[in-house]
Amino acid sequence: MRARFLAVLLLCLAWVAHAQKFPPYATFPMPVAGEGVEHENYGQAQFVLKDKSEVYRGKLWRGFLDYGGGDARNALAFIIRDLEKGGWQVVTRDDPANPPSATLRYTRDGKDAWARIEVFDQASVVVVERGMPTVKLQLEPPRPGAMRAGENADFPFLQRFPGSKLVSTVVEDTPMMIQPEGAAEPFVVSQARTVKHYQVAPGAGRLEVIVAYREALKQAGWQIIEESTAITQGDPNLAARYAKGEVDVWLWIHAAGDIAFHVGDAGGERSAPRLKAELDKHCKVALYGIHFDTDKSALRPDSQGTLEGVLRLLTETPDLALELAGHTDSAGRRDYNQKLSEARVNGVRGWLVGKGIKAERVTAKGYGDAQPVASNDTPEGRARNRRVELRKPGCK
Repeated sequence: MRARFLAVLLLCLAWVAHAQKFPPYATFPMPVAGEGVEHENYGQAQFVLKDKSEVYRGKLWRGFLDYGGGDARNALAFIIRDLEKGGWQVVTRDDPANPPSATLRYTRDGKDAWARIEVFDQASVVVVERGMPTVKLQLEPPRPGAMRAGENADFPFLQRFPGSKLVSTVVEDTPMMIQPEGAAEPFVVSQARTVKHYQVAPGAGRLEVIVAYREALKQAGWQIIEESTAITQGDPNLAARYAKGEVDVWLWIHAAGDIAFHVGDAGGERSAPRLKAELDKHCKVALYGIHFDTDKSALRPDSQGTLEGVLRLLTETPDLALELAGHTDSAGRRDYNQKLSEARVNGVRGWLVGKGIKAERVTAKGYGDAQPVASNDTPEGRARNRRVELRKPGCK
């Protein structure tokens, strides 16, 4: 009898220890199933209220309770009874539903916590204690040459997320594409990228990573181009740009389990020495930082940095003459694309002449969709075909 009592006592103690992985104010009358409770320092979950649903963010716990089978509605009532004893209040309860479910709220000791219970073969439990991320990052603005980070070093303008570990650095000779607001398809923002992958510490939530970097980037003078952190987003990500003077850096952060920084150095690619070297070697160079909205010929504001790079090239090389060649993708009629390419490239020429470049040094010609460099069957290929090229007249 004593041995049996000790066995039951040890089992109960194990159940209690397992259950305490939920916050201490959320206790349950049955053991946690499987490998325990998943915890994120900052996450999000959706809760059903009386006449709507809401997404709440904060400390997050998620796990399953083993109620031993039997009637799911009785199990739900059993769980609710224990939570109410601990100070929780029922917000909604749907026993007839399949599965039966309930939403509860806890508002004591300065906490505002929400719990969602759904009872299947096991009871699914999600708890969110509302609040803001505790991680605060402080970033330095990028400097010229900041991309020159070694294989085992961080980007100097991107502080490592606390507790994370750099596991790989890959230089990809493929275009980096971002889809800014107002654009129907993505733009090529740089022709290559450096990607650094970091393994995060346990408890660091994917949402926490994106929110922490978003706030730090804004403080450091970056423009947030796009953020995708919806409750349905399995790969939270953030696109940002820092453009000041000759520095033009694009950043894409992915937080799907680990952290991946994709960085494109558009400023370095369009620097006057780099453009001149490409022209001397190949007689032409493609520019992908000159952007237009779909079916429009007016220059987008985010073209400024690339235009200034061409302006510096012409200013620093006073004997250089250029042909500006405009190209489109194949969407639309050929005659329409021809006229569109002409209007766009003449807009670029007008910008340069307006900045003091003599008109006879710069000619403009539109080629429509007649000279593709990639397939027009994919968004990526179409993005590469939409370009302005600098060409040296008479150079072969």
